[in-house]
Amino acid sequence: MDLIVFADNAESSWPLMHVASKAGCRVCDVLTIDDEAALTIERVQPDVVIFLIDQVSTSAINKISTITEKQPVPMLVFTRDSRSESISAAVAAGVSAFVIDCNDISRLDSLIKVARVRFREQQRIMQELRSAKNALRDRKRIEKAKGIIMQSKRLSEDQAYSAMRKLAMNHNKRIGEIAEQIISASEVLV
Repeated sequence: MDLIVFADNAESSWPLMHVASKAGCRVCDVLTIDDEAALTIERVQPDVVIFLIDQVSTSAINKISTITEKQPVPMLVFTRDSRSESISAAVAAGVSAFVIDCNDISRLDSLIKVARVRFREQQRIMQELRSAKNALRDRKRIEKAKGIIMQSKRLSEDQAYSAMRKLAMNHNKRIGEIAEQIISASEVLV
């Protein structure tokens, strides 16, 4: 398993690197919070990113958010910072595990496993949310397109829906795509 570590300084990462190698992990790179993360993560494609920091700073939160947006990966934070605001900000930014007490990294293997499972669950939930939003958006478009067809062709709701369904099948498209085209065409014609 490949890791990238963000640390306050290189010396603070040595114990983690030792434990990681014992757990069968390979630390591919140790960076500071100020280093460019996106390119390194894109190049290395790590299995996990670990932040080893004393305090959770705005810079660290920004780095975590950037990673979450550009290259989602399980992330762990080892810190001495036990403030509620820090925990909330880190979790909201995309951290899968937040461990208070930088000195206790002996549980690294199990923490990585938990973070990876949590990350997969978060990704599954996000995909479900995107699917639900898309379905709702399609449903709204379908209703609007049905209204357009009903008004312009003087059809019932069932007839308008059947016409849209037939169009979708004939053109091998989703009914939501057909609805979007009907709405676009009606906007041009008005």
